[in-house]
Amino acid sequence: MGDIEVKQVVLGNRRDVETFINVPWDVGMTREKHWVPPLKDDYRKQLDPKKSVFLAHGELAAWTAFRDGKPVGRISAQIDFDYDKTWPQEPKTCFFGFFECLDDQAVARALFDVAEAWARAKGRVRLRGPITLDTKGEVGILVEGFDTPNMIGTTWNRPFMDALIQACGYGKAKDFYGWLYDAATPMDEFTKKVADKTRALPNVKIRLMEIAQLPREAGIIKDIYNEAWRNNWNFTPFTDLELEVIAKEYKLFIDERLAYVAEVDGKPAAMLFAIPDVNELVRDFDGELLKNPINLVKLLWRLKFNRPKRARLIMLGVHHDYRASRKYGALAAVLYEEISVRGKAAGYEAGELSWTLEDNDGINRGIERMGAKLYKRWRVYERPL
Repeated sequence: MGDIEVKQVVLGNRRDVETFINVPWDVGMTREKHWVPPLKDDYRKQLDPKKSVFLAHGELAAWTAFRDGKPVGRISAQIDFDYDKTWPQEPKTCFFGFFECLDDQAVARALFDVAEAWARAKGRVRLRGPITLDTKGEVGILVEGFDTPNMIGTTWNRPFMDALIQACGYGKAKDFYGWLYDAATPMDEFTKKVADKTRALPNVKIRLMEIAQLPREAGIIKDIYNEAWRNNWNFTPFTDLELEVIAKEYKLFIDERLAYVAEVDGKPAAMLFAIPDVNELVRDFDGELLKNPINLVKLLWRLKFNRPKRARLIMLGVHHDYRASRKYGALAAVLYEEISVRGKAAGYEAGELSWTLEDNDGINRGIERMGAKLYKRWRVYERPL
């Protein structure tokens, strides 16, 4: 075996960035039948100093590992200044992301060595991840649920990745859950009862989000998310720029029948946002969309005539002013039932609810009571430096 050489990626250098992005293809991920290649355009934006919404509030370095001139692994290290502001009780935290590697401990160790050295040089005292690039993006290493493909916005990796990371001195920080709900599962009576009672209140209204009013709807998502999630582990708030980019990128995929706002006295009190599992439609694109106009035409045709049969519930939140209320505390149950009924009527056969924190007992028990099954688990690791 040849020597391992780890080279830092020059962000803005097209060749460096493309080599970094293509590492999963170089290490043989295309041989894995359940891996759905991510769309490379998203990563290109994340790594472009002129377009990256993360770099507007963070700092990033990335490296590619080579052996005999061939890419064999990659990693990033990043500092999120929004995280520093949000979690002053956890000062000097650094994150890693984009981790991909052959089943080779020497390569993994070489990658973590450079990421840890960079973090120490920045005065950081712990390294946590993988998170790409914050918790509003991809989170964790898959440790359970390898027998099904990854849905849009989630990751799939080979089982050996967990052992590689642990052997580099990293321990579990937190697990994230993915739940699968079969549309044929009847809603449990308790959830239906409390949902019906809350929905019957004269000042409660459930409405669909409107694509034509996406800036307004994005603002509602931002306000409820930033308030409802603020105490969740690793939370960082949505910025206006991030919501603007997400609204533009998701506009093509949004199904209005899967996104709702619950209003109380005309004010947004809760929201649910789910999207069709576009991964069902892009598996044969090999990660390319905008660079291959034929793939874009295929996607538009499939979205119109052969829509996905599954969806991913990304966000469900109740504003604090209503979450603790005896009268309105069941708004989450209302939204659960809404998507169960409307999603099935729209032709969706199943949905993934992800990610939920392993220790968020209230949310997890509610999802379990609704009839969903825990089917995937992602892990975030940490090591003191």
